[in-house]
Amino acid sequence: MPIKIGIYENFSLILLRMIRLITLLFIFSIFTFSCKKEGCTDPQADNYNKNANTDDGSCTYPLDELQIKINPSYGTQSFYLDSSYQTDEGYTVKFTDLKFYLSDLTNGQDTLNGASLYDYRNSTNHLFSTSGDYTKFHSIFGKVGLDSSINHADPSLFPNESPLNISNAGLMHWGWNTGYIFISIEGKVDTLSSGENFNHNFSFHIGTDEFMEDFNFNDLNWTPTTDGHKLEWSLDMAEFLKNSESSIDLKTEFLTHTGSGQIVLAEKVKNNFMIALTP
Repeated sequence: MPIKIGIYENFSLILLRMIRLITLLFIFSIFTFSCKKEGCTDPQADNYNKNANTDDGSCTYPLDELQIKINPSYGTQSFYLDSSYQTDEGYTVKFTDLKFYLSDLTNGQDTLNGASLYDYRNSTNHLFSTSGDYTKFHSIFGKVGLDSSINHADPSLFPNESPLNISNAGLMHWGWNTGYIFISIEGKVDTLSSGENFNHNFSFHIGTDEFMEDFNFNDLNWTPTTDGHKLEWSLDMAEFLKNSESSIDLKTEFLTHTGSGQIVLAEKVKNNFMIALTP
């Protein structure tokens, strides 16, 4: 009988220890749960919870004015329409028109802007302003040009304030071809080194569905303004004419309306433009 009593005593001790361990684990879990309070822990957010100690990803932020500006340049020089610049070939060049459409600016889910027309002569640096949460747009996907469904829509049916309305698009919509001009770059050039005696004009009008081009800008840094935040993107027109991948010789490559027989130059203009536009 002493052996059986010993077995019972050992079993009782083991059972008692297990009960104590389970009790301690239960108390610890209650303590941990009571100490962990989820919520928004960012003081800058609208729904900041000062009692929360674990961020649950629910933070929302106040909407402010978001702006994107385009800063054209000619290499290291400031850019102005109707000003003279020198090309690598030794030509004197003047740009007289610089316009383009950017559309479908999103972060992959949320839309920042549907469509914008950049017109340097009328707006200088301004692309668009809108209200939004800049923290959602540290990456921006977009298009140079317009999706085919928009490109072939009736331009008179867009709202009056839309850049796609014919009254705002103006010459950026082809009268002879259904669709918009995505990129318009015009000017004149002196290829004879005669001292600004410009001997011919150049005109690059890029459009049609095949020439819409996607872009993706990452790691964007928004700069605070008095009313919100802004992005400033660069457009180097010297890089547009000559970059590491290809160059446009204005003496021989000076005209494309993306028509038959002009596709090679149109492709070069589009590709060079995409290289010249940077965040």
